[in-house]
Amino acid sequence: MHTSIPGGSVFRTHGGGVAAECSGVAEGDDPDTLDVVEETRPVRSTKWIFIEGIAVEIPLPVDITAFDPDSAPRLSERTRTFSVYCVDTYYSANFLGFIDVSATDPMLDPRPRITNLYNGLQLEDLAVYENAVVDRWGGLVVRNPAWLAINGAAWRTQRSNVEYWRGWELALIARPTRLEFLVDFVPDPDRPSEPFSGVVPCVETNDEFAVSEVVEFPQRPSDLADFAEPGSNRACEWTPPGPGEATITARQIFAVTFWASGAVEAQPDYVWLSEPTTFRVGELAAVNVNE
Repeated sequence: MHTSIPGGSVFRTHGGGVAAECSGVAEGDDPDTLDVVEETRPVRSTKWIFIEGIAVEIPLPVDITAFDPDSAPRLSERTRTFSVYCVDTYYSANFLGFIDVSATDPMLDPRPRITNLYNGLQLEDLAVYENAVVDRWGGLVVRNPAWLAINGAAWRTQRSNVEYWRGWELALIARPTRLEFLVDFVPDPDRPSEPFSGVVPCVETNDEFAVSEVVEFPQRPSDLADFAEPGSNRACEWTPPGPGEATITARQIFAVTFWASGAVEAQPDYVWLSEPTTFRVGELAAVNVNE
């Protein structure tokens, strides 16, 4: 393909800038008289040719869950090496040396492709875990702790589609780093209680939660109490204070890394939300029956 070389690029300024001339030998000159040709009839041209050498390919990690961006070189430190020729590449006399071009040179800079990569980043849909009491009683239960979790498949490292552009292999790698829940509780006006609207923290990357093929993540603990004080008494848990409606939204935060043929650059965190899920909150009445 043909393209214009942007201003500020090494390819545009090398050798003296736009319209600068170089000396070479035209293809077709007699090799037997090459020394004479170079001395008496050199070719002056504004045709500069840059050919990239063979680069060591660094494939995308097969196991992206083990990907560690801290061990990869920064994109800003990466260079690409090109051979420089004048007129053509037919004779060695046309070779003018090598140049190292920064990965962020305006001609090679892959970062403008990031927006396109985001369009190819299809993250797993989030779904709020439905506690067993919802199926049993038709909703959450007053003073019964609700376990806040998501579908297990969503808590994993994911990546965008791969794009190939100007010698780069490009992708975005998104690693989950935090999970929290937005809880909005509206009391039943006929049976008023304390309203609640806030964020319930759940998982940080340094928390010790087992990641596996599970229905919900994090898994519901075996020591979750049957009754508790209203509010959030520990991570991933919220207890309704009274009858009403609770709307819960899962919020997952990803650390995003831009991958360019083995070099990386950190991107702003990416926030991924579930659809809000509304649960009715009711009371259970204990009835003693004497036979």
